[in-house]
Amino acid sequence: MKGLKTGGRQPGTPNRATTEIRQLLEENFPNYHPVLSLVAIANDLDNDVSIRLQANKEVAKYICPQLKSIEVKEQDSETKIIVVRYQDEKTKELIEQL
Repeated sequence: MKGLKTGGRQPGTPNRATTEIRQLLEENFPNYHPVLSLVAIANDLDNDVSIRLQANKEVAKYICPQLKSIEVKEQDSETKIIVVRYQDEKTKELIEQL
């Protein structure tokens, strides 16, 4: 019968290679977490600013959702008003500085 899957891993079974890598990391680097390591690099003032910027960009992927652009098509030429509300004052201040 076409499309019927037989054999292979059962759903939820972890990948063997990934499991081995995680075990090795835990054995050799207890409590290691890649995102926390990037945060440390981003906040280390001894690092070059380009390295710190790249680390911040990588960490941001785990904290802030990536916004996607959308295309707006309108039939009329009436002026629209867009209101932007900031989540907090710090964000508002940072954007106003730009």
